[in-house]
Amino acid sequence: MIVPMKKVHLVALKDDQEKLMVNLQKCGELMLIASSEASEPVDTYSEENIIQRTEKSLKFLKKYQEKQKLFGNFQEVSYSDFTNLDPKREERLTKVEETEEGIAKLRSENDAVKESVLFLSVWQDFDIPLNKLDSSRSVIWHLGFVEAKNQNRVQELMAETGSEIQFFGQGSEGQALAFANYIDDDAGVMEKMRIMGFNEIKLPKDSRTVAEMISEKEGQISANNQEIKTLMQKMREFSSEINDLKLLNDQISSLKEIKEAPVLRTVETVYLEGWVRSDRIKPLKTAIEEVTEFYDLELFDPLPEENPPTCTKNNRFVESFEVITNMLGVPNSKEIDPNPVMSIWYWVIFGIMMGDVGYGLLMAIIMFLLIKLTHPKGNGLKLMKVLFFCSITTIIWGVLFGSYFGATWHPILMEPMVDPLKMLILSLIIGGIHIISGLLIKAYSNIRQKKYLAAVADQFSWIMIIAGAGMLFMPALATVGKIVALTGAGLILLLAGRAAKNPVAKLGLGLYSLYGISNYLSDILSYSRILALSLSTAVIAMVMNTLAGMLQTSIIGIFFSLIVYIVGHSFNLVMGLLSAFVHASRLQYIEFFNKFYEGGGYEFKPLDLKLKYVNQVNMKE
Repeated sequence: MIVPMKKVHLVALKDDQEKLMVNLQKCGELMLIASSEASEPVDTYSEENIIQRTEKSLKFLKKYQEKQKLFGNFQEVSYSDFTNLDPKREERLTKVEETEEGIAKLRSENDAVKESVLFLSVWQDFDIPLNKLDSSRSVIWHLGFVEAKNQNRVQELMAETGSEIQFFGQGSEGQALAFANYIDDDAGVMEKMRIMGFNEIKLPKDSRTVAEMISEKEGQISANNQEIKTLMQKMREFSSEINDLKLLNDQISSLKEIKEAPVLRTVETVYLEGWVRSDRIKPLKTAIEEVTEFYDLELFDPLPEENPPTCTKNNRFVESFEVITNMLGVPNSKEIDPNPVMSIWYWVIFGIMMGDVGYGLLMAIIMFLLIKLTHPKGNGLKLMKVLFFCSITTIIWGVLFGSYFGATWHPILMEPMVDPLKMLILSLIIGGIHIISGLLIKAYSNIRQKKYLAAVADQFSWIMIIAGAGMLFMPALATVGKIVALTGAGLILLLAGRAAKNPVAKLGLGLYSLYGISNYLSDILSYSRILALSLSTAVIAMVMNTLAGMLQTSIIGIFFSLIVYIVGHSFNLVMGLLSAFVHASRLQYIEFFNKFYEGGGYEFKPLDLKLKYVNQVNMKE
C-alpha cells in the first residue's frame, strides 16, 4: 500500500541545529525539501575531496586484499562508532595514498629507465668512454643510424676517406653505426652521409662506456623493483584494515548529506520543511525532543496541487517486486499501489516462461549464494530476491509440465512441446484474467473517488465483454457468456459518450469506444509470448540433451557430453532468465499497467545515513 504523507514545518533554535540534524538523520523519518527561501547550502568541498580519495584508495587496495571468507565481508558497526570521526582513519588514508603514489612513481621511473636502456642497447658494444669522443684534436666521432640498404655505400665512402667505422645492432631507426673522420675531411664526409639518410644522435657525455651505463640502469631497475615489492607488502598490510576506509567513506558521505540539507537560517532559528510518513510522526517527534525542547512542529495534509513523495509499505515478498515497477516509474502518491497485485502476476508468469525444475533449483541456489556472498543492498538486493522467489514458481510449473533440465518425466498438467495448443489456450486465459485484474484495480480507484459511472462504463463493461467472450468457448456457459458480453457492449454504447449532450454524438462515441475491442484482443494475444518463451526454453534444453547424448559412445565422449550439458544448460539458463525477465516485465508495463497505472511519482528518500560500504549500523549501540 502507498502510505499517506504529512507536510512538515519545523522551527528550532540555531544553537541546536547540529544536534538536531544528526538526530534527524539517525531516525531517518524526515525527507527535507527546499523551501522558497532556503539558505545557501554549506560548502562541502572538503567532504567531497575525502570521498573521492577514499574511493580511489579502496579500488587500489582491492588489488592487494586477501581472498575473503565464503560468507565474509559483512561490515556491521555500532552507531557510536559510526559517528566517531577517528582522525587515525584519515591518517591511514594518507599513508595509503603516499604508498600508492610511491609505487606509481617507481613504476614510472622504471618505464623511463627501460626506454633509456632500450635506446642504449644497440650501442652496448661501443667500448670507448663517451666523454672521450670529443677529446681528439685530429678526428671527430659521429654516432647515428642509416638505412640498412645503404650500409655498403657507407662502407665504400669510409674506405675512400680513410675514416674508421663500426657497425652495431639494428635500432628502430635503422642500422646503428659509429665512425670517426679526420677533421679536414669531416664536412665533406658528413654532407655525403646526409645524402644517404644518415640520422645523427648524441649520447650523454659520460666517463663510462655504454655497457657500463646499461649495467647501472639495470641495477636501478632492480633496486626499484625491490622497493616496489616492499611497498606492495605494505599495501597488503593496509588492505587488512580496508574496512576502516570503507567506514570513513560512509561517515563523510553521511556528514556531507547533512551539510547539503536545505535549511533556512535566521539569526536565532532554523526552519526545515519536508515530508514524513503519517504512521511515523511519533518517532520523528521523539528524535526532535531528544535534542531540544524548544521547537515548533506543524503537520499538514498535502494540498490538492501538491505532489508528495511516494512511500510504499508492503510485506517482504511484495517489497522485492517494487524494483520492477520502479524501472517503469514510481507510482504517484494518490493512486493505488500496483505492487501487491503485480507481484503475484509477475511471479506466476515468470515461472511459466521458465517452467523447468532443474533451472528453478539452479536459480534458487545461485540467488541464495549471491545474496549471502555479496551482501547486496537496495535495488540489487530486491532484484536478486525477485529471481529467488521466481525460482519457486519455475519449479512448480516445471513439475506441472514434467520438465527437468529439458527431459520430460510424468507431466501433471501438460507437456507444452506435445500440446502447444493447450499451452496457447492457458497463456490466453492467463492474459484475459491478468487484464481483468488491471481493470478491477482501476474500477476500485474510480469507486474510491466516487466515480461510479466511470467504473461501470469504462471498466465493468469491458470486464463483462472479456469474461463473456471467454465463456463462449465453454459450451455449458456459451449462452450466459453471450448475454454477459452483449450486456457489456450495451453499457459501452449507452455510457461511453456520457460527456456529450447530443444523443447522436453519444451514440457515435459509444460505437467508437466499442472499436476498442480490437485493442483488448491485441493485448490478450500478446500473452502468446508465454507459450513462445516456454517452448524456446524447452526446445534449447532438449537440443542440448540430444547433442550430449550423441557424444556418449565412449569414455572421452562421456567427458565431452558433460561439457555440452554444463555449457549448454548454463547458456539456456542465462538466456531464459533474460528473456523471461524482459517479457514478464513487458506484460506488466504494456498490457497490465496500461489499464490503470498513472505513475509520475518520486521516491520518499528521508535524510538518512549514507551506507555504500557499511552493511549495517546498529542504532542501539
